[in-house]
Amino acid sequence: MLRRIASALAFALAATGTPAAGTQAGVPHAATADARDIPLIDQTGAPFTLRQIGRPTAVIFVAARCGDACPIAEALFAKLSSELRRGHVDARLLTVTLDPDADSPFAMANLARAFRADPARWRWASGKPDDVRRLLDAFNVPRLDGKFHGTFAYVLDAQGIPTRLVLLSTSADAELLGYLRAGGRG
Repeated sequence: MLRRIASALAFALAATGTPAAGTQAGVPHAATADARDIPLIDQTGAPFTLRQIGRPTAVIFVAARCGDACPIAEALFAKLSSELRRGHVDARLLTVTLDPDADSPFAMANLARAFRADPARWRWASGKPDDVRRLLDAFNVPRLDGKFHGTFAYVLDAQGIPTRLVLLSTSADAELLGYLRAGGRG
């Protein structure tokens, strides 16, 4: 399990051009440019990139049609959104589709409304399917036989560089909150 977590974080770091332990400095992940510049579209229809967020950010990947792990991840982020607001933590949350062919920006906007997500704090994103798939690949997010499960949250610093990988669990909101308070580093 630890090996899988380390591998996922190493891939995410390599995708942003940031050397991770066990990678060569300056050698980007094969077939990707800097993942921070992949265009996405949020629930308001606004285009953005990870680099443009400019704040420590926690990221999860979900599919609208998932009835298993994704609703748990979404509920955890809803709780975390409230904790960020109450604690006056200047950080952001980002939920990205795992299924860009089915989850259009409109579908993600519907989910955002269901969670009363304030787009200034919590963005729900989709985009061109090829762009979203490039981001999923850059973060080494598994997608198997039409069954999608996001079981990790990624913590990015203010430059959009992945710094932490957090297994989604009943205590993940507290762990994520601590990392976000520390500017994504912790």
